[in-house]
Amino acid sequence: MDVGGFAFSRCTTRNFVGLAALTIVSLASAEAAQACACPKISPAEGFSRAQYVFTGKVVEAGTHTWVAKVDRVWKGKETLTRMARLMDVYAGMDCEFYFKEGERYLFFAIVAKSPKDVFYHPQVCNLTSPLRSRRVATQDGKSMWLEDVIVKQHGPGEPPTDMSGSGRLP
Repeated sequence: MDVGGFAFSRCTTRNFVGLAALTIVSLASAEAAQACACPKISPAEGFSRAQYVFTGKVVEAGTHTWVAKVDRVWKGKETLTRMARLMDVYAGMDCEFYFKEGERYLFFAIVAKSPKDVFYHPQVCNLTSPLRSRRVATQDGKSMWLEDVIVKQHGPGEPPTDMSGSGRLP
């Protein structure tokens, strides 16, 4: 009986240690997942939240900074220039961005000014995404590419101003 009691006690201890380890891992994973959990938003909500909505091709990539050559602008045309410097304020967090040089994106961004330059911060809980990567439901129950919905709701967009802009990485 002592042997049986010992085996039962050893098994219980193993189970407890295993359960404790599993709980710690689960809590850590849940915390990481919650750090970037964003509510689902519509294209209209995303457009409303952003100061700038534009498409562009990443032409230079640094460490959490990028330069995008702007193609079309739907919001913020008055100040957005042909070359826009993007900076990731979420670097080192679960929500950091990874834009690839040579790829084209639809950006939903806000502006930040430093004493020397202007930076655009893509919004993490908005709809910034590579072109032709995100489909959204329309009112009639069909789905369209996100950028096509923006065109449908806000027109074809316009080219950026002729100024060269902040397209230089530090």
